[in-house]
Amino acid sequence: GFFTLRGETYLIEPLKVPDSEAHAVYKYEDAKKKDEAPKKCGVTQAKWESDEPIKKASQLAAISEQQRFDPRYIELVVVADHAMATNNNGDLTAIRKWIHQIVNNMIVMYRDLNIHLTLAAIVIWNKKDMITVTSSAEDTLNLFGKWRETKYLKYRKHDNTQLLTGLKLNDDTIGLAYVGGMCDPKQSVGIIENHSKEHLLVAATMAHEMGHNLGMNHDANQCNCGANGCVMSAMLTEHTSYQFSDCSMKEYQSYLTKHNPQCILNKPLRTDTVSTPVSGNELLQNSANPCSDPATCQAREGADCASGPCCRDCKFLEEGTICNMARGDDMDDYCNGKTCDCPRNPHKWPAPAKGSMLM
Repeated sequence: GFFTLRGETYLIEPLKVPDSEAHAVYKYEDAKKKDEAPKKCGVTQAKWESDEPIKKASQLAAISEQQRFDPRYIELVVVADHAMATNNNGDLTAIRKWIHQIVNNMIVMYRDLNIHLTLAAIVIWNKKDMITVTSSAEDTLNLFGKWRETKYLKYRKHDNTQLLTGLKLNDDTIGLAYVGGMCDPKQSVGIIENHSKEHLLVAATMAHEMGHNLGMNHDANQCNCGANGCVMSAMLTEHTSYQFSDCSMKEYQSYLTKHNPQCILNKPLRTDTVSTPVSGNELLQNSANPCSDPATCQAREGADCASGPCCRDCKFLEEGTICNMARGDDMDDYCNGKTCDCPRNPHKWPAPAKGSMLM
């Protein structure tokens, strides 16, 4: 993870000590390469733009960003291509850890927009790529969007998918995404080159490309986030900040108002966030799952489902089966017999009358 103090960015890294929770904190300046050439995003022309002028930061209301924006919830899937697996010598645990570090940093970056980011799944193409991945970001993005629309969405519902590639993209490009594509079956995607050994820099790139999906364009000269460069700067340099500019916030708000993307309105179920991410060529290492076809990521013929709290022996559990026990004032959650997910019970136990005691 990372935090900012008096304009300086500090990284938090776990120490490589077995059975230890110790972490090291060090200034980001000490870790980055001073001679790295600036890298750029491949988006050159927005497909959606705000009609309203951008206001200076001083003109914005002096309230917290989280208060300004209504909460939104993005369920993210990160796909690591075969080059990522090859570059890591097939170490799937290392890739999962790397992606978790990237997403943890993104979670912090998106807090100012009141966007709650959850990692719905990690997919690692450790045996072969499921599309043709090349150094052409545009071609690969197009194929990746088609794969998401026609293959993966049928297996797992989610809001946004980012492809992390181990290949070097052409023309110093390190990322590309569809502007305003959030919630679109094909266009809610981005491609990110795994361009740095610092997960914070890769996280900034993935946050940038997802920003395009949320209707944000590249920052112009008048845009301000209190630093030399902001998340939506067209170039990633050693001076990059990890905050969104006033321009990005204005464009994001305008995008919500005009397009109102529906998929990010619902708060994810507790079962929708994976603690142990899925990996493997589409479904895994343990694709001993008899309900799933690992080549297509879909349930086998004759199976209702492949996995989930309301799936057993490839069939949906009966309506009324408890799938999540009550906690606190929540009531039990029940399967509905129509899905493998565990629908959240909206009802709660009534609060005790004033002065009464719970035994």
